[in-house]
Amino acid sequence: MTSNKQNLKKKNRTKFIDALTDYDLEISSNSISEKSREFCLSDGRSYFKTQINYRPLDHEPLFHFPMLFNKEGSPWYEGNQFLLSIALDHSFEYTPLKIARKASALLDYQMWCEENDVQMFNYSARRPKNRPSYRYFSYLLNEGKSAGNLNTRTKLVYDFTCYFSSKYQIDKDRIDKVTDVQKNYSSKTGETYKKKLKKRSQTKARNNSKPSVDDSLVLDDGEYLKPLGEDQQKILFKHIKSSSFNVDERLIFQFAVDTGARKQSILTLRLKHLEHFKPENLKTDGTYEINAGQGCLMDSKNSKNITIKVPSYLAENLKIYANSKAAKKRRKLFIQKYGNIFTDPNEIYVFLGKRGDCRYMAKSDPRFSSTRTPPSGGSIQTIVNRLFKVLEKENEGNHIPSDFTFHWLRATFAYNLYLHLLPLVDAKKMTYSDQIAFIQNALGHDDPSTTENYLKLFTSENVLEEMQETWEERLFQKSAFDLV
Repeated sequence: MTSNKQNLKKKNRTKFIDALTDYDLEISSNSISEKSREFCLSDGRSYFKTQINYRPLDHEPLFHFPMLFNKEGSPWYEGNQFLLSIALDHSFEYTPLKIARKASALLDYQMWCEENDVQMFNYSARRPKNRPSYRYFSYLLNEGKSAGNLNTRTKLVYDFTCYFSSKYQIDKDRIDKVTDVQKNYSSKTGETYKKKLKKRSQTKARNNSKPSVDDSLVLDDGEYLKPLGEDQQKILFKHIKSSSFNVDERLIFQFAVDTGARKQSILTLRLKHLEHFKPENLKTDGTYEINAGQGCLMDSKNSKNITIKVPSYLAENLKIYANSKAAKKRRKLFIQKYGNIFTDPNEIYVFLGKRGDCRYMAKSDPRFSSTRTPPSGGSIQTIVNRLFKVLEKENEGNHIPSDFTFHWLRATFAYNLYLHLLPLVDAKKMTYSDQIAFIQNALGHDDPSTTENYLKLFTSENVLEEMQETWEERLFQKSAFDLV
């Protein structure tokens, strides 16, 4: 038996394979059939590869696939085989980050079993509480894990044990008690329907009570946002336009407040989109339309297909920036680092960092599937943090709420749009339903009730007091940035 001092720590018990191509091979510490072939390592250890012939004809490499090891350093056969089965399951959207999370949670379970002398496939105990999965469930409860975290971990243990139930002759009913339940759902049209689900006993009830929420916030696709009033916008834009921020940073903020687009759409804007900004493509309302979502170069939340209206003045500013020396230098750095990875050179991103890296990696980026942790817009928070430092230095920090996030600019766009349309509604030139439909289309909401949440917020007394003008003839003609 290897001493504890020689046992590998968790961080050393996971190795990532850059690109796993031979995933029709089982890797094990012992020979498992006549097809097994032994391979020796430089340190004297060896492992076996066994051909199992289930590779699909159109297979792609599994990038950054995690391989788990036992405490003494040998490959953990069951853990690796189970992770591979997940990776090859068509219902699982494989990304290096998702599979790494499952690997980490599965390794936590193995290490818990080791530390507590639990035989993970021994379910012979008469009382359920003495069986591995139930003991682990009790341990997680005592650890105070959140319902979501705990349920995810116990589900992984349940699936893992069921996967090997035949091999170890385990009755699945002994792993967990699973019952059929029916849950009521409501459709977007208000119709109710029932759905049959499986419920495990080793779960923790979620707290479904709605938390108290500031009535100045609006719920948009699961996120609470708050629009900035006109005075707050003036202060924000005054500083974003100052020398403390670069031109591209200003344009990112301007894009958000003048279109309502989310950061994943803004940061995946390409030079190819700028080619569309020509007089013949200009709409009668003074905007250009670009598409985002599934099958598009520009990303969207949940890959939903949406159309983003880009005002002509913003389009011109974007083209000027794209042709600047600073932008060209960043694109050159990008190509030096990654080569000409795009089929069309103009598919390169408009907004790149100073070192030539993209701020958000689009799903259509050729590197996406092979990148362990694709950039997801974290640099935007850095800009926001710098903004607060500037506000504090200028003694204006109290004008912008401390919980302000970049995403609030989406609600700010909706607020400005509402103010623009309000005179038309008051003059009965536009109905309330038309107003909802207009804002719903601009924000890309599937459900009009989401848009109605905005209007309920905007018509509250505290917001009405902030209205100093009607914004007539401003929308798509003049940027909110031009308030200052």
